[in-house]
Amino acid sequence: MKKAIEIAEFVLKVLSCVGILCAGGWAIWVFWLNGATGWQANVTFETQVLPYHDDLRLLVIHVKAKNPRNTMFELKSDQHDSYTLRVRKIAIDGKAGAIFHEDEGDIIASVDLLKLADDDYVFLPGAEMDDMQTIVLPVGTTVALNADMELHAGSLDEHGKPDVYTNGASTVVHVAP
Repeated sequence: MKKAIEIAEFVLKVLSCVGILCAGGWAIWVFWLNGATGWQANVTFETQVLPYHDDLRLLVIHVKAKNPRNTMFELKSDQHDSYTLRVRKIAIDGKAGAIFHEDEGDIIASVDLLKLADDDYVFLPGAEMDDMQTIVLPVGTTVALNADMELHAGSLDEHGKPDVYTNGASTVVHVAP
């Protein structure tokens, strides 16, 4: 009977050690390897062109940002984070094969979505935000939409500039008659 108790105590100690190792492995996986303290936002657009008056149309832009992670993140303007929407006019004189980059073209409008959210945007786990903006454009205009989030890491990069994590989306919209 004494031998059985000693074996049972030994097995329980081994199982306790295995449990501690498994918990440690899980913590390493979640917080270090899997990036549970990181952030991610899936940014998408939904657009609609509506009649306005004369040869002008309303371009309704829904910038949707979803936090797919199971952790919360915040954008704070006092920490120099940003969330902006830019509307750029695409040149109409491009030749076949011309490539227009996201940062090319005249800026028609730029909106600070973080400022519209009172300088603080909290993305809860699984939350989806919808920021709507409307712009008046003439018929026949083609624009590129860019929505960008920047989160400052609180450190400096190798060039001494603030280390910034970025995320965003782009699309092109044509305002048809």
